[in-house]
Amino acid sequence: MALVSLWSCEYEKIEPPDLPPATDPIHYSTDIQPIWNRGCDGCHGIGMTPPDLTSANSYNALMSGNYVNTADPASSVIYTEMTGSGGMAQYTNTSEANLVLVWIQQGAKNN
Repeated sequence: MALVSLWSCEYEKIEPPDLPPATDPIHYSTDIQPIWNRGCDGCHGIGMTPPDLTSANSYNALMSGNYVNTADPASSVIYTEMTGSGGMAQYTNTSEANLVLVWIQQGAKNN
């Protein structure tokens, strides 16, 4: 009987986050902005729901609107909204959220 109960156990494999190596620089213009262009700037555009994530305005909107916290990257509003129960999690994926997190960890540069 004990043997049968062992066979019925299932284990959920927990994968580590899909983070790029910390040594690879994340570029805002080529790595982060395309995330906003793919699914965010339709609602987060000029005169729409803040922050404005259009190409011309996104970096300044994120930084001036306190959506990015380089002192505690995981608490950044832009990151927390993209993960778990955050309101934008349904429009993004884990890989995109993790890329944003690494960008913030690297200093959230406008490069």
